[in-house]
Amino acid sequence: MTYHARTMLVSLVLLLTACTYPEETPGDARPSLPVLAADQSKPQLALMDHVLGNYFASDIPNRPTICVSANDGRNEEALVAEDERALIMRYEALAPFSRCALIDNGWRDAETEEPAMVFIMHSFTCSDDSTCSGFVSYMAGRVSSPTSLYRMSYMDGTWVFERDDRLIADEQ
Repeated sequence: MTYHARTMLVSLVLLLTACTYPEETPGDARPSLPVLAADQSKPQLALMDHVLGNYFASDIPNRPTICVSANDGRNEEALVAEDERALIMRYEALAPFSRCALIDNGWRDAETEEPAMVFIMHSFTCSDDSTCSGFVSYMAGRVSSPTSLYRMSYMDGTWVFERDDRLIADEQ
């Protein structure tokens, strides 16, 4: 091979190498998302992220439309818009709460009329800036799940969760 041909070959290899992209690994579509449990000022967001992370990590085929809400003691309401957006950015299968509608005492997708599942956080309280608790359940269509109590502590730069599934009647 002549000097000129070798130079052209090296130049071509360098040019092609410059046009390649790093290989993406499955599940790594959103690597720059913030760790929501690291924000001490957003314990409710950290709790919903924890619950949704467990749900979406499970192998459930044919998932319904998924929404999240907070219950004010009377009704389910959307989370604060900024928190809802943060969760939707993290979980692309999560829909805005406005997409889930309570129809005939069951949750449905307001656009498709297919069944929907709503994760509901209620009775959330913090005794101080690093200790909180709240209840989370879900309602799929007309079926409600048992409610779980989550106790949370902020330690070493992250919220740590403890789930308690005991029924309230079991404590008597």
